[in-house]
Amino acid sequence: LQGSLTACDIFSRRLARIKPRLERAGAAAVVQKVLVSEDDPWVIENKNTADRVLLDVPCSATGTWRRTPLAKWQLKPVDLEELILTQRRILASASTLVKPGGRLIYATCSILAEENENQIDWFQQQTDDFQVLNGNEIWQQSIGSIAPPTNGPYMRLTPASTQTDGFFCAVLERIK
Repeated sequence: LQGSLTACDIFSRRLARIKPRLERAGAAAVVQKVLVSEDDPWVIENKNTADRVLLDVPCSATGTWRRTPLAKWQLKPVDLEELILTQRRILASASTLVKPGGRLIYATCSILAEENENQIDWFQQQTDDFQVLNGNEIWQQSIGSIAPPTNGPYMRLTPASTQTDGFFCAVLERIK
C-alpha cells in the first residue's frame, strides 16, 4: 500500500507519544501536525483531500472504568457537556477533510450514547453529505471469517458484551 498518513492533534505531547508506536508498526514516515484548533488553516488547505479520516475524539473514557474505577468519580456533568461540544466541533471540522467516496471514522472509548450514537445522529442532522456504513459489512470485508463482535451499524464493545474496554466506532462515507 502507498499513500501518506498525517497524525493531527492540538497537543504536541500527544503526537510525541505516538512516535514509538508508529515505529513498532513500521509506519515511521507519518507526518505529525500540531493544530491550533478545529479551525486551523491546515484543515482549510486540505479540504476534500483525504481518503480516510480517523477521529479518536476526546471523551469521558467511561469505557476504561473497568481498569480505572476511580475515574468515574472525577467526571462531572459539566465536563461531559464540554466534551460533547468539543466532539461536535472536531467532527464538523474534520469531516471537511474527507473527499467524496472517502470515509470518516469516529471513535471513542466511551460507552455513553451522548458521545457516540447521539453524536452521529447530530452530525447527520447537520449535513446530508455522509451516510453511515454498516459496521458488520465493513468487518466482513476487512476481517473476513471471524464473526463481528457486535450487531448493527456501529461497532460497540462493552465489558459486559465483549469482556473488553468500552469502545465505539462509526464509519461514514462521504457521498457528495
